[in-house]
Amino acid sequence: MQSRSRTPKTRARAKPLASPYEAAVRYLATRPRSVGEIRRHLRAARYDDEAIDGAIDKLRAQRYVDDLDFAKYWVEQRGKFRPKGDRALISELSMKGVARETIDIALGELSPDSETERALRAIVRPLTRWRGLEPALRRRKIHAYLAQRGFGYDVIDQVIRRDEAVDEPRASTRIGRFGARA
Repeated sequence: MQSRSRTPKTRARAKPLASPYEAAVRYLATRPRSVGEIRRHLRAARYDDEAIDGAIDKLRAQRYVDDLDFAKYWVEQRGKFRPKGDRALISELSMKGVARETIDIALGELSPDSETERALRAIVRPLTRWRGLEPALRRRKIHAYLAQRGFGYDVIDQVIRRDEAVDEPRASTRIGRFGARA
């Protein structure tokens, strides 16, 4: 038997690690992020705290990252696409590392009726499925649906009252159990 001489395999050279700043800019490419999200992402990539702080300071200086702008963006996007109540927005933004004072400023810029408007937008689709239900059951479903999405009880009550006011004209034209109009 012939012995083969083993030639060392050439390994593909690993890409040199990007700077934390470059990693943060790539992370910001998909959507705006909070400082807390960037910090968490860079820690997960095993950058040291000093390098992370330097990268975040550079991003702030270049206005790539600002928690107030991020909070306003998040509230606006939630209002348009997946409406949530103030409680849910506060929770989501807190989990993303935004300070409570910043969240309060972002929510304070909304109109006083905006939470009710968001609740009405959130309930449009499920309400079409619930139209044929008894009023008490429909009220419970509306309440549970909106409470799960972080809307306050006063907002939920306003939505239920509006739903009942809209449903009131229909109730007067229904035919009752014995053929008489209800």
